[in-house]
Amino acid sequence: MSEILTLEERLNRIRIVMVNTTLPANIGAAARAMKTMGLSRLVLVAPKTFPSGDATALASGAASILEQAIVVDTLEDAIADCHVVFGTSARSRTIPWPLLEARAATGLAIQQADQHEIAIVFGREDRGLTNDELAQCNYHLTIPVNSEYGVLNVAAAIQVICYELRMHALETQSKQQHSNPAQSALMPLPNQQAMQWDEPLVTQSQMQQFFPHLEAMLTDIDFLDPQNPRLLPLRLRRLFGRIQLDRMEYNLLRGIFGRVQALSRGNWPLKNTSQHNPDQSQNTENTLLSVTQDDNDHV
Repeated sequence: MSEILTLEERLNRIRIVMVNTTLPANIGAAARAMKTMGLSRLVLVAPKTFPSGDATALASGAASILEQAIVVDTLEDAIADCHVVFGTSARSRTIPWPLLEARAATGLAIQQADQHEIAIVFGREDRGLTNDELAQCNYHLTIPVNSEYGVLNVAAAIQVICYELRMHALETQSKQQHSNPAQSALMPLPNQQAMQWDEPLVTQSQMQQFFPHLEAMLTDIDFLDPQNPRLLPLRLRRLFGRIQLDRMEYNLLRGIFGRVQALSRGNWPLKNTSQHNPDQSQNTENTLLSVTQDDNDHV
């Protein structure tokens, strides 16, 4: 049963991530946009200049957001403990990805903030996010701007998203005040519905261990050519990003990958395992899960 969060607590589970921001003024304007809507968690990925007097000046009273901002070197660091990640994108990419309009995306973000850590990622002023960065996101988020002039400043885009987040959070709070407060954990599905779930979703940090293990396993069985992978790794990231694994599913798949690798290398069954061990076939799932006790063995 999930806890009932206040408006502030719910918004505090959502972080705004800015990648390689060039102009300090945009960081300051973003902080101001966040504070006006009740968000407080800003993560900066390798900004060109920070801290900066220009950022503080443009924050205009939201200096506390800048003071608490976290600066990291990579997007992986910024979202490592997140369960659901939205990447802003203004154009189509080489491979289609689950794409949500801003209002639908922020509604899903607020829904998931009851149980999970959420990140909304904004790219560079001149070129947005790269394909590799977008591949680390579960969903792509787009703001339906004027098709004849779709140029939207990054701080302005953050203001739009923060406003939508606040409106959804207020609506959720209002519904909770007039309904039974008992709620179940929710898990997003590809069709944007939700259902009761018994296991927590894995974090992005765990998925960053999952994908190299998956690719290593496919390489071991000659399914993936690491010298010419084509779009296979990207398609696999899209597949599992859309599914959003829970902890049990994650452990199960990691165990399967390890078993396939052992078989392909001729290392299974284990030489020190008796063929007549009555416990060997007692629980296949437990055997698979035991392979994943140490994630470091698989990368």
